[in-house]
Amino acid sequence: MVIIRAKQLVTALNMPWRYRDEVAVINDAAVVIRDGVIIDVGTWEEIKRRHPHANIWDFGDNLITPGLVDPHTHLLFAGSREDELERKLQGESYEEITRKGGGIYKTVKYTKETSDQELLNILQKRIQLATSFGTTTVEVKTGYGLDIDQELRLARILKSVKSPIDVVTTFLVHIPPPAGRENYVKEVLKAIPHAGTTYVDVFCDSIAFNVEETRTILKKAAEAGYKLRLHADELEYIGCSDLVEELPIDSADHLLNTPPENVRKIAKSGTVATLLPVTILTLRTSKKPPIDEMRRLRVPIAIGTDFSPNSWCLNMQTAIELAVYLLGLTPLEALIAATANAAYSLRLTDRGIIQPGKIADLVIWDVPNYHWLAYEIGRNKAKLVLKKGEPLRFL
Repeated sequence: MVIIRAKQLVTALNMPWRYRDEVAVINDAAVVIRDGVIIDVGTWEEIKRRHPHANIWDFGDNLITPGLVDPHTHLLFAGSREDELERKLQGESYEEITRKGGGIYKTVKYTKETSDQELLNILQKRIQLATSFGTTTVEVKTGYGLDIDQELRLARILKSVKSPIDVVTTFLVHIPPPAGRENYVKEVLKAIPHAGTTYVDVFCDSIAFNVEETRTILKKAAEAGYKLRLHADELEYIGCSDLVEELPIDSADHLLNTPPENVRKIAKSGTVATLLPVTILTLRTSKKPPIDEMRRLRVPIAIGTDFSPNSWCLNMQTAIELAVYLLGLTPLEALIAATANAAYSLRLTDRGIIQPGKIADLVIWDVPNYHWLAYEIGRNKAKLVLKKGEPLRFL
């Protein structure tokens, strides 16, 4: 049994957390861990009285929070697209680059040419780096195989990964091939029962799948026992976020072009709005999710990195910082979006908050209070990362 003492402890008290819900901010705090599980939380004075014989790890100058949960990544691919940054700066849009054979299509080519073992090595290195920034659970999608055999290959690689943290697997129906779109959707429907992932996700947008195709795919996935996620309203609004009314979608992601009136549909459905501020930066767009309406209607907000060849960021700390400076979340909202609500978007209610009975996935930060997680930009502030009570990284 171990007691971790900290200058400040911050956690949501419920999952999902909604705007203006209570939050625990405990100064001179302590957490008790036994066998990888949190068994007690309180002030240092209370905890040392209740557990006088426990070992003590004293981080009395530091902040402790739940481990970060990254609920939206595209970690499994080969190659890079750094040349496309120059094209974007010259005025080409993401959609234009994709339609000319770049973007996703370019990454598909690199990924197909890379062996299973090499892809597995790439994936494991990326997970390890994400962990060093405080991520203790990560969602990872397929999506860069394009043809069905390749997508099932990526699903197999994803399920075989050896990781120090938990990996939630998603079969992403990413983009239709340049020809044979209708037949491709039929092939997807046949393949879904064989994916073996936890989630199925569809990129529903102007350059990807339309609403009817997305509805058909997600309905089939739900019937096959998969949980559902959705890329919605990223590049344009074509009606994708309306699907939360019809299907049990755990998370609707991006939402840059979601009309304010659709926020009511998201709120009523219980779907989490997963926002991806790094991608707003890399798309060089002025569009932003309707945050004020989400707050008003108390939609649970999560954030993720959206790590991909277009958004090369493994660092959830950066997502927190940009959620504050680009989207206007408070540091407290951003932290909870990266912990309790990110976990809830994956329906992992055994982590993401610091409470007795929850898994001891924790981060000790080299800062004195939670404000510094956004106030200081650009440094890795994670001092100690704990997965089920075991240290993963110690500086």
